[in-house]
Amino acid sequence: MLRIRISVSSTQGSICSHFPPDVVFIVQGKRIQTHRVILSARSPFFKKKFTTDWKDRNEVRFSKERLSYPALYSLIHFFYSDRLEIAIDDMEDLVRICKVCRCESLHKVIEKELIHQKYADYKALGNVDNSQKRYILQGLSLPEEDRLPAALHRILLTALSNSTHESGEEDKLISMMDAMQMEKSVDDLADVCVKVDRNIFRCHQVILASRSEYFRARLSHMKNFHEGKYELSVDTLPCVEEHDLSKEAFEKMIEYM
Repeated sequence: MLRIRISVSSTQGSICSHFPPDVVFIVQGKRIQTHRVILSARSPFFKKKFTTDWKDRNEVRFSKERLSYPALYSLIHFFYSDRLEIAIDDMEDLVRICKVCRCESLHKVIEKELIHQKYADYKALGNVDNSQKRYILQGLSLPEEDRLPAALHRILLTALSNSTHESGEEDKLISMMDAMQMEKSVDDLADVCVKVDRNIFRCHQVILASRSEYFRARLSHMKNFHEGKYELSVDTLPCVEEHDLSKEAFEKMIEYM
């Protein structure tokens, strides 16, 4: 299964890949560092928020007492890894958060499990309280369209649709956008452009850096300056240029990523 490699620190609320986060949530006084594109790909709620209310914000503070830090942290970790692990005590909070985030299939599974947990016979664990019991769920338990690989593929299709091509022709991947009823005006949350020959691809630093040591090094060196500026909306994004690489080869490479 395709995963974005991450390193998690439960004490600092850091869900960091090999590239810095672009948004921070503050929940119950604790920080959760994350990336807009991953959350948007996995949750309609976050997708809407990052293109409207939170579009220009790099820090979001949640004031509602009902919002549980452990539950939100577990959900965001699941978005990155397709593996959910949460204390039984926090499952009820997670059910509420899944409903708000419109993670429908995950919400149904967790809600069903919560009912089971409430009425299950815990004779074997009679001396263990619920804060010590853990519930673990793998993404394979969900419909294919709700798993991480499908979410990353949607990111790819949107980014390719918004990229510029010298010939103006759409390849097989881009033409699939019609079936998904997605328009080219969709905000793909790209934060870097890659110029290959005369084609400009809108990409995401966290995905490139997480899946490729080469791009991780290139993007780290590129930080705080632009290698070039190009027309259209590209002039607002940092851009790297790749030589001795064809458009077709680059498309296959990012599809693999």
